[in-house]
Amino acid sequence: MDPLDIVMKGIIGITRNYGKKVQKSGPAPEIKKAEPVQISGEKFRIGFSEDKIMPDLTKGKTYWIAGHGSGHKMEGVLSDVFISSVWIDCGNDEGIIWITADIIGLTRIEVNKIREMILASGVIKGCVGVNISVTHSHSGIDTLGYWGKPFLSIPSDGKDPEYMDMLMKKAVSVSEQAYLNRRPGVLYDGRIEVPGGLFTKRGFSDKHEILSRLRFSPDDGSPEIWLMNFGAHPNSLGGGNRMLSGEYPYFMREKIREDTGSAVHFGIGAIGAMDGAELDEDPVECVKKQGFMYADAAEKISGEHPLEPCIRFITQPFYYPVDNYVLTLLALKHTMSFKAYPCKESLTGIAMESEMTYMTIGDRKFVFLPGESFVSTVYGSYIPKELSTTGEGPEINPEPLCEICGDPGIIAYGNTNDMTGYVVPPNDFILNKTQPFLNGVKDKNGLNHYHETNSMGINSQKAIADNFRDMVSRF
Repeated sequence: MDPLDIVMKGIIGITRNYGKKVQKSGPAPEIKKAEPVQISGEKFRIGFSEDKIMPDLTKGKTYWIAGHGSGHKMEGVLSDVFISSVWIDCGNDEGIIWITADIIGLTRIEVNKIREMILASGVIKGCVGVNISVTHSHSGIDTLGYWGKPFLSIPSDGKDPEYMDMLMKKAVSVSEQAYLNRRPGVLYDGRIEVPGGLFTKRGFSDKHEILSRLRFSPDDGSPEIWLMNFGAHPNSLGGGNRMLSGEYPYFMREKIREDTGSAVHFGIGAIGAMDGAELDEDPVECVKKQGFMYADAAEKISGEHPLEPCIRFITQPFYYPVDNYVLTLLALKHTMSFKAYPCKESLTGIAMESEMTYMTIGDRKFVFLPGESFVSTVYGSYIPKELSTTGEGPEINPEPLCEICGDPGIIAYGNTNDMTGYVVPPNDFILNKTQPFLNGVKDKNGLNHYHETNSMGINSQKAIADNFRDMVSRF
């Protein structure tokens, strides 16, 4: 017997016993239905600020690179990493903060800590919403805990408390400065297809190679602010990389700044199993060329239209069933921040509380999603029965989000406000029979199903779709 089979049996026993204890506490508390918030006025006011979030390299500390295998000790710096914030209002006393950072992600627990710090700020007035997106760089510092030195394939906590404290304080300071930098102007909506801009090993029929941009042009002629989104993993430096970097988002931002003088606020889209284009055999040259390719595409956007100064959003928490025994064990070891709730539907007997935000700016729709959604869960184009891993057709999958809200052009920001793992359509979801959630498995087509090991389970998409449908019905 494979020794890891024995390890897996032990993990299943430990986590199921934990789930039984959690269930003895009684049913999970009811989550209240959130009310939509609306901000409108005569003109948009937007402010931007950014700052570096570099680790302290003077103390000889160990930092772990996040995103590939665990135990990857940082050995140098390829590029600086940043955090940025935008303040958006419609010319009145209320507005929203939107943060993004060159990190792999944050749990909702850390996100809520940052929110509390921002709302307690003596500088920012009238903030009615805070959303925190990421670029999801696979060459950033571990901010979740998954990527510390492993033992028997189980990683130790790779977070550095001082780095996390600095990151949170920088989130507040850039938000305060963005608020102070706000100025009136016009916000334009545009998008462009980037043929060949994405690569996948999962055989998707539609990769959604759409790059979106909201371009804010201040009335005073100061530099523009571009809010951008694209569905490519920043992971092309690969598992052998030990250098800190923002990967392609860094090089994309720098090129746009050099070419146009514009500041860029970037977050990833539906990136599940979706990588950036393979543009060079050398990983460093590849990420540079990716950044230049996406920057060139953004600079070519035409046919924009101005958005009306009206923002409407609803942020709704919901319970997310947890099947993943390995991630549950990490939570028990306090490797990552986590709070368990009883759940009869999950394999472990527990659920976590996550959240989603549905927002419109003018006539453009957005959804802020926890975790890494496969493209088809948002935009459709499911794998047909004859090609699916399970032999099941698309009819077993939940309705894609674009159909629920009636907009095929909705912009999805992934890993926003919570990092909960991959969201895989049920008809393409399989697990290793003896080592579920510990090691992947190849399907009948020879494709590697690694992504399921880092998902919360087969019901993740249903939990998101059900919550989104309820949000849209009340919006």
